[in-house]
Amino acid sequence: MGFSSIVSADQSQHRPFVVVELFSSEGCSSCPAADLLASKLTAWARQNNEPVYPLIFHVDYWNNLGWRDVFSQQEFTQRQNNYAKIFKDQGVYTPEMIINGSDAFVGSDQEKLQNDLDRELSMPAGIDLRLGLLKQEGDQIVVKYDAQGFTPGDVINIALVERGLRTDVTAGENAGRTLHHDNVVREFQTIPLTQAVGQARIPLNKIADTAQASVIAYVQDPQTMLIEAAGQLDLEND
Repeated sequence: MGFSSIVSADQSQHRPFVVVELFSSEGCSSCPAADLLASKLTAWARQNNEPVYPLIFHVDYWNNLGWRDVFSQQEFTQRQNNYAKIFKDQGVYTPEMIINGSDAFVGSDQEKLQNDLDRELSMPAGIDLRLGLLKQEGDQIVVKYDAQGFTPGDVINIALVERGLRTDVTAGENAGRTLHHDNVVREFQTIPLTQAVGQARIPLNKIADTAQASVIAYVQDPQTMLIEAAGQLDLEND
């Protein structure tokens, strides 16, 4: 089963978008199915130039259960905890997929994902977000953003994601499996928006191949966690 879209290709400003945040772990036996779904979604969005932006956050609370996930970061666990407070969940779990900061469900549920894609791609963004690569300085890049129409209190999240990753797992629930990952979050910054135009420096030292890397930026209300705009910048094209 593939994905479908109803978004018009000629919408440049306030174009509908979907940010898909998947909280996952290499130590979780339920996660490979969700990771595969996210990889298929990433490939579909890139091939069809769809404004759909998957980000895979590897959490660290599985790390003491047999396998340490090299892509995990404690700040990603905290980000999932922040969502749990908004959603008033009993706790966090993997795999969890969150769409535009507003709807959470089990990350391997493709039917639910497609329903959310249909809904979110029918609604224009409230903010016109534009991204550009200013320059590369050694092992870091400088990215410019322009978020016209933001609300005071909003933040802009800037993620560096990497595709084509692979891990041979030798312990834990996935022992003996080779796991493949796409759009894994390698660097993540949250910047308060005090003015529409700004820039961010992003280190590249964790990236093996910049042709497999992209910057995804999205504007979010940290009080409600609702995402208001998003965009992507591929490093190999700039």
